[in-house]
Amino acid sequence: MIAAGAQRADDDAAWDAYVERRPDACLGHASMWRHVFANAYGIDSVRLEARDGDGHLRGVLPLAPVRTLVGARSYVSLPFLDAAGVLCDDAEAESALLDAARALGAPVELRQAAPLATLPISVATRVELWLALGGGEEARWRALPGKVRNQTRKAWKEKLVVGDPSPRDVADFCRVHRTAMRELGSPPHAEAFFRAVLSAFGARARCFVVRDGARAVGGLVAIEYAGVVTVPWASTLASERSRCPNHALYWEALRWAESRGAHAFSFGRSPWNSGTHRFKKGWGATERPLHWIRIDARGAATAAQSAGDSRPLQLLSRLWKQLPPTLCDRVGPLLRPRISS
Repeated sequence: MIAAGAQRADDDAAWDAYVERRPDACLGHASMWRHVFANAYGIDSVRLEARDGDGHLRGVLPLAPVRTLVGARSYVSLPFLDAAGVLCDDAEAESALLDAARALGAPVELRQAAPLATLPISVATRVELWLALGGGEEARWRALPGKVRNQTRKAWKEKLVVGDPSPRDVADFCRVHRTAMRELGSPPHAEAFFRAVLSAFGARARCFVVRDGARAVGGLVAIEYAGVVTVPWASTLASERSRCPNHALYWEALRWAESRGAHAFSFGRSPWNSGTHRFKKGWGATERPLHWIRIDARGAATAAQSAGDSRPLQLLSRLWKQLPPTLCDRVGPLLRPRISS
């Protein structure tokens, strides 16, 4: 028999040992996120684990409480990330974890990289772009489509440079990120959030910044976990995109991934047929549908709606584009913990 319950707070090593053995693990399953959420936003995560009668770990489910802009409370696995959700050995462990999640007494959103065996809901409106790695830097360069190589060379000709790691990288990236997010109509993460990510993941994470001389024009955060390098956040200045800064950034991130021996690279999620979807596919990436499921307070499961479909967020988005940048910079990090996307 398998039982599920809250995990011991100090058992990160056992959690990660289980997760990193599994080929279906993803970045959202890393134990480090509970430290990131706590240190950056004061979020106290709930981590569920399923164990058999002999005490062997058979499954995990990381969750974090989120209170929306209108005050509604739910648990998300995990906020701010593309995928996490239930990771387990079999349907029995899955059922035990889902029962434990329902027992929390609030709606639960599961961001699954694959459909669940016991909740056959498969409406994939979101897609992750995934590239297999291996063979080293030279082989990776030769494998890129010709258009991508040419646009990367264009960035170099434009003298856009991704330099070695620097103490000013996070601050420079955050300045670009705040500008880009204001243009999109979305509050940005606090600089403290990105610093917490880099601190928690250590050598597994890196902030890449592309510059024109001393001026930052773009950046991204890449994290290696369970053999996959993932880019959860990337931003460039709209005024600079014709110079292909994104190509310089992603090439350097791919080089780094190959140097770490990663077997795959995740460009992160995109809406189907969007501009970012086409950009990522252009690198030769393949699509992996994401299955986001919402379990309401009564235990009924449906496909999760996009956060952008909510009226409060639509109103906020329109307002955000009109606010003075200095006000956005001050208020954004206060609102961001209430937006789980």
